[in-house]
Amino acid sequence: MDIGPIQILRPRPMRVVGWLLVSTAFVAGGIFIVSTGQWFGWLAIFVFGLGVVVFGLQLLPNSTYVRLDPGGFTVCNLFRSHFCPWTDVGAFKAAQLGTKEMVVFSFSNHYRGPRRLSRLNVHLVGADAAVAISGSLNIGMHELADLLNRFRERYGERSGT
Repeated sequence: MDIGPIQILRPRPMRVVGWLLVSTAFVAGGIFIVSTGQWFGWLAIFVFGLGVVVFGLQLLPNSTYVRLDPGGFTVCNLFRSHFCPWTDVGAFKAAQLGTKEMVVFSFSNHYRGPRRLSRLNVHLVGADAAVAISGSLNIGMHELADLLNRFRERYGERSGT
């Protein structure tokens, strides 16, 4: 993938639509179960109803993305975004957590922000934080880690990070 001054990576729309349809089908199944007098249909309606909301929101423009630019990267999930400058991060790598692959990184020595959950994350995946989980974007995790590292090297790496 060519590295331009700005890259915006988004979810795979067909995958999101697929999960939206699956969630909708389970909500319909829950409604059917409730109509037969079974209480546990409400559980399916609630859980998969949340899935309908989440996957529906992911289809809205600018609700979910990873944006790379010369200043750093922004991770946005369901309209909540977090920006991180290139100078605040070390190298990116693909890591495994159970059956899921993700792109993770550790903060550099220059980082002075909060490190919520860092200790737990280091224990689980060997890094401070994650950028994305496999299947969440239209790019593979090894390819994403490589792209992030190229941006970091070009725009912000300081010696000793």
